[in-house]
Order: sequence, then structure tokens, then C-alpha cells
Amino acid sequence: MGKNLLFVTSPDDISEDGLSYALYLAEITQRGISVLMVHKKKFSKRFEDLMTAVTFAEANEHETAREILKNSASKDAEGKKLQDIQEKCKESGITANIYTAPEDIPSALKGLLKKDKNIDMVLLSPEVTHNGNLTIRDLKKLLKTVSIPIVTLTRQNKSHSNKSVEVA
Repeated sequence: MGKNLLFVTSPDDISEDGLSYALYLAEITQRGISVLMVHKKKFSKRFEDLMTAVTFAEANEHETAREILKNSASKDAEGKKLQDIQEKCKESGITANIYTAPEDIPSALKGLLKKDKNIDMVLLSPEVTHNGNLTIRDLKKLLKTVSIPIVTLTRQNKSHSNKSVEVA
């Protein structure tokens, strides 16, 4: 089995730029790709929604409970996103392994890197490195504990057409 890039993303990542770059890099370096979808905080939010709906249902507020569950069902977008990623990898002719983790990014990364010894580079999507998903302290901690390259992808202003890549 060959080496793989690990692309770390989140369900909130609506941009296709990170995945496109990861697929391009996997193709030109003749690697497979592994995708780690970290849904930090989503799991607990879903649980809270479910418990809130149960409370309303027990109080005979069935319509309110249905509405809460309906809104929570939009979380199925994560499953759709995973399918889209799998499809794009398949279209590119690149072997893909897709993982999900309901925990913080550093713990999820460490756990997966221990499990999958074929990963030799990590690419962090723009959504992962922004919006507080991964702090600078977390990134520094990762750099001390992970012995493979970690690349952070960033978004540029719309006035620039090239993608920016920072190598950590």
C-alpha cells in the first residue's frame, strides 16, 4: 500500500478549494488521500437538540418537538458532504479513505496517525485553521508531537486568484 496525504476538514467547510488542492497534490505526488472529517461540537449540539425535542414531546408539544428534530436533521448535510468528497476522489481516480471523529482536532489527528501508518503528510483545510477550530497553541503542540509535515491551507482575498499555502 502506498503513502497517503491526510486532508483534515470539517462539515462547515463549504469551500471546495482545500479538497481540490489536496486532490491535485495527491495526484502529482502519486499518493492516495485520506480525509478526516472532524465534527467538533456538532455531536453535543445534536444530543442537546434531541433532549430538547424529548422534553417538548413529553409536555405534549409534539409540533415543537418535530420542528426541533427537523432543524437538527439538517445535520445530515455532513453525510452528504462525505459522499461528495468520496465522489470527487473517485472522479479524480485517487484512492480515498474517509474517517470521521467527534472530538477535538489534535486528539483526532494523533489517534488517526497512530492507526494509519501510511499517512506521510497532513493538509489542514482553511475551515479547520480558522474560526477557532484549531488554535495556534494546538498547532504548536501538534508540531512537537507529529513527525510528518503539516501544511495549513488558507484562503486569500477574492482579489487574488492563486491559492496560498503555508508550510508549518
